[in-house]
Amino acid sequence: MTSMPTWPAPASGASPRPTHVAAALHEALLQHHQQGGLAARHQRYASNCKTLLDGMAAIGLRSFLPAAIQAPIIVTFHAPRDPRYQFADFYERVKAKGFILYPGKLTQVETFRVGCIGCVGPHEMRAAVQAVAD
Repeated sequence: MTSMPTWPAPASGASPRPTHVAAALHEALLQHHQQGGLAARHQRYASNCKTLLDGMAAIGLRSFLPAAIQAPIIVTFHAPRDPRYQFADFYERVKAKGFILYPGKLTQVETFRVGCIGCVGPHEMRAAVQAVAD
């Protein structure tokens, strides 16, 4: 068993030692290493991003940034051109299928964002595209 770091005793009235935080960080670092480290994680995120971009393009949704400068973390898409489009309704329909969208508050035009990170792969990204398409 690996020893955990020790923490000085908390001052009177202070929060207890953050052992759960240290344990969670330790586990996250082990998983990161076991999954191939930074290079492998970047490759997975890049694959997720490409799957998402390709799928959204296939259903007629354009990304806000050109693919050449798109980072593989979160992708901003132009809102659908349908005059009936309302983000709140769109959000709820996609959420009902198990996916969360982010409102596009960072641009001057109507957009929404989709994340490509986390414990997801191409299958989940294709399912997210299908949820948006429906």
